[in-house]
Amino acid sequence: MKSLPHILSIGLIIALLTACGGNTAQLPTPATNASSAGANTPTTNSAPTSASPTTSTTAASAVATAAANTGAATQPETLRIVTPFLDQPLDPASGGGFNAVQFGVGETLMRLDTSFAPQPWLAESLTANDDKAWTLTLRDGATFQDGTPVTAEAVKASLDRAVERIVTAKGLFTGVTVAVKDERTLTFTTATLVPSLPGILTEPSFTIVNAAAAQAQGDAFAQKPVLTGPFMVESFEANRQAILVRNIHYWSTTPKAERVEITALSDANARMLGLQSGEADIAIDIRPESVDVIQGDANLKVVPAQPVATMFMYINQKKPVWQDLRVRQALAYALPPRDVLLKTVLRGQGVAGVGPIPPAVLSCDNLKPLPNDLEKAKALLAETGYTDTNDDGYVDKDGQTLSMLVISYPQRPALTPMAEIIQANLKDIGIQMTIESTEQINDRLTKDDWAGAMYFNNMGSTGDPYGSLSNFYTEKGSSNRGGYKNAAVEAQIAELGPVQDRADRLQRACQISQALLDDVAILPLVYPNYSYGVSKKVTGFDQAHPYFLYFLNGDMGIS
Repeated sequence: MKSLPHILSIGLIIALLTACGGNTAQLPTPATNASSAGANTPTTNSAPTSASPTTSTTAASAVATAAANTGAATQPETLRIVTPFLDQPLDPASGGGFNAVQFGVGETLMRLDTSFAPQPWLAESLTANDDKAWTLTLRDGATFQDGTPVTAEAVKASLDRAVERIVTAKGLFTGVTVAVKDERTLTFTTATLVPSLPGILTEPSFTIVNAAAAQAQGDAFAQKPVLTGPFMVESFEANRQAILVRNIHYWSTTPKAERVEITALSDANARMLGLQSGEADIAIDIRPESVDVIQGDANLKVVPAQPVATMFMYINQKKPVWQDLRVRQALAYALPPRDVLLKTVLRGQGVAGVGPIPPAVLSCDNLKPLPNDLEKAKALLAETGYTDTNDDGYVDKDGQTLSMLVISYPQRPALTPMAEIIQANLKDIGIQMTIESTEQINDRLTKDDWAGAMYFNNMGSTGDPYGSLSNFYTEKGSSNRGGYKNAAVEAQIAELGPVQDRADRLQRACQISQALLDDVAILPLVYPNYSYGVSKKVTGFDQAHPYFLYFLNGDMGIS
């Protein structure tokens, strides 16, 4: 059997071939039959317009080194996973709360069920005493991975640490007071009505950690955090590999897998190669064309998850030109029909985007995004003073060409082909768009030079639309990377928070979604399916939780 470094060296060769310039197609994914081999299309495989030629090379080399450092021989009981992202330690305070839960290392007090309703997890129960007070009882017998008990004091210390160090947690816990009642009981008191508190406690920022151990270990805690999940961190190397081992202190059923190797591969073709070669057991977030290939392989299967994420484009409204609603509307009118993006890039695997939040989380019947209308887009640009004064094909104003630098990233491979289709449409209305690819999208967006950014984000956080609306569309929202500001919309979001009636909450959230479309806060594109490529040797993973936050669990193993 080939070693993981050997397979990754193939990915390195692919990266080098792809980097030889222009819009060269990526090497076709290996297939088990001839009919699947030709599934790739030029649209889905086109390279980033301005991609760095060393992106995939760097990722493959880093992972190969990480794998070599852990030893070439892979133990038979090891579950091997390849993932697009592994950029942050699995300590929630270091930005790794989502991955901590996703990879079975951490748990929250509550979790979302398959209907996105919050249910007890580390909590045994959560009861509303009155409109502004709740009582939470902890699960009896739960311990941290170092064997110390999960007590009310320990949980309060963890929540306090999250609010102190994590922007998202601080925002969601505004006006919330936590007190210890006894060893297994906490009370939550809110300054205003917060009917979504059970959902808030599912947010990965509130993953429960041993805060006493964190304080004692200092910076070392981030690399080997002490949490409560079925797997614990043995070693971690950012953007390369995490080695997890069975948590012998786990409060529930003993995890079946003794050891888990998680390797970061931003290149989707490299993840697919690892799966087909047998050097990976699960490939996370496979490309649409790979679904057909896997379905034709007797040794593999596809495990799909429900679309709970939105692919969209941020607009950098910190820049004056994009603060003009008419210019943003011109962008919206110039976008290709969403079903075109869905069919050509995602091969129909998903749902055409309408509003900012997928229907799995928020179903709105009457949302009306601006339609594709290039002539309307041109008219709006002319209305703002942008015309082509020098016949170069691009509009300008005061001697400045209207141009957009759009940032994309390879870990979500459908984003760049979508950007290229949008690029062609914008050229038709006279906007000059260039595309830059980066491995570290969030770091890149802290700079001010970009105008647009392709992005993929789950919108299922907290199981209620309020969480995503407040994070993305309020001035201080932790995910408001485009600097969107609208006082009226922000007031609507604030008014949504205390609404207790579920139907009323959803209706108000739909009204806010329409307001965001009217104001072109972002450009929603598609709601993509999320698929795993899985070896049939993997047990306990025939069906995925619809929310990919809940991926790895103690029931999964290798036959």
